[in-house]
Amino acid sequence: MENVGEFVPFMLFFCITVGVLATLYWNAKVREGQQETLRQVIASGQKLDETTLKLMVKAPNSPEMDLRAGIISLMMGLGFCVAGGIVMLTGNDEGFGVGTILILIGVVLAFTGAGQLLSWRLRRPAPSSEPQ
Repeated sequence: MENVGEFVPFMLFFCITVGVLATLYWNAKVREGQQETLRQVIASGQKLDETTLKLMVKAPNSPEMDLRAGIISLMMGLGFCVAGGIVMLTGNDEGFGVGTILILIGVVLAFTGAGQLLSWRLRRPAPSSEPQ
């Protein structure tokens, strides 16, 4: 049992994978139940009103959600890069260590945030050209 510490990263990624797969499975089951309900309603000849369909169909994210998520991701990326830089400057980081990993995570988060901000910019409604 000397090498128990080697199992920690494997268990971490195993738990993350199980969590993601469980969420995907749960969402698929909920969606399947909604579709089955719609099939039964249509098969019975009942009419569907607009509010019922809106409850069953998920609306796409609004541009404001892209803006919010983009700002959060960009700032988290900046924070990870700063934390990685501080670790590297203190001299406690040898080679490809914690500081480098933090900077890489920060870069990925920053690029994700930049993509979300670009999505917000492209999807937002154009300002009206009429003077008020």
